[in-house]
Amino acid sequence: MDLSVPSATLAALLLGTARATGFVVLAPPFNNASIPMPVKGTFALALALVVFPHLTADMPAVTPGFLVVAAITEAVIGAALGFVVQVLFAAVQMAGDIIDVAGGFSLQPAYDPMSLTMSSSIGRLHYLLATTLLFTSGGHLLLVRGFVTSYEGLPLGGMIDTAQLGQAMMTALAMMFLAALQIAGPMVAVLLLADVALALLSKAAPSLNIFSLGFPVKIMLTLTLLGLTFPLLPTALDALVSTAIHAMTAFRGR
Repeated sequence: MDLSVPSATLAALLLGTARATGFVVLAPPFNNASIPMPVKGTFALALALVVFPHLTADMPAVTPGFLVVAAITEAVIGAALGFVVQVLFAAVQMAGDIIDVAGGFSLQPAYDPMSLTMSSSIGRLHYLLATTLLFTSGGHLLLVRGFVTSYEGLPLGGMIDTAQLGQAMMTALAMMFLAALQIAGPMVAVLLLADVALALLSKAAPSLNIFSLGFPVKIMLTLTLLGLTFPLLPTALDALVSTAIHAMTAFRGR
């Protein structure tokens, strides 16, 4: 028995996989380097299987030229959606990096085998906590839902508006810096007061070597009060996920 599959169905599956691949490669938590590439490819195919039945109705005439151009366009759209999510999610690690700079931990960065980059200790800790909270709260499912809903504003064959993308990126960057400052603000204020106290102590007792004393004091203070930032992570993460979903569903094709 011969099995025949309509060309529109295969084209919809191919184009859905192209957009899903661009999204999975850049969007957290799916872009983690510890996830093997075959697993990412399988997940992208699974996302395409979810959306492709709704794409066959809007599929124009299938030609080789259309498939090549549409596949590239869909991959770019998926990468743009994933990059917006990545920028917003980076606020959590940026908050940890700010604490690292203020506390003195950034003087000795460590190699992170999961992201294949050099990262600071507290910044990586915040990123891992945020990833855990994202999975335990179901935020990853909301991101997947936002990706599926993106086809309402950006159907097959549509082009993303560059002006709209630039505005979304500016909003995401502003939200990233604001969220990072909100998370790291209490710790930075405490460490700033510690620097002021050490400066006053150096004036009161010039014989003390404040330079060698300041680093251990600030490191001990950072480790002692690090838990102040943890209760701020769930609220900040919820706001970031909501902003990311709104950004993905707000794009409109032209």
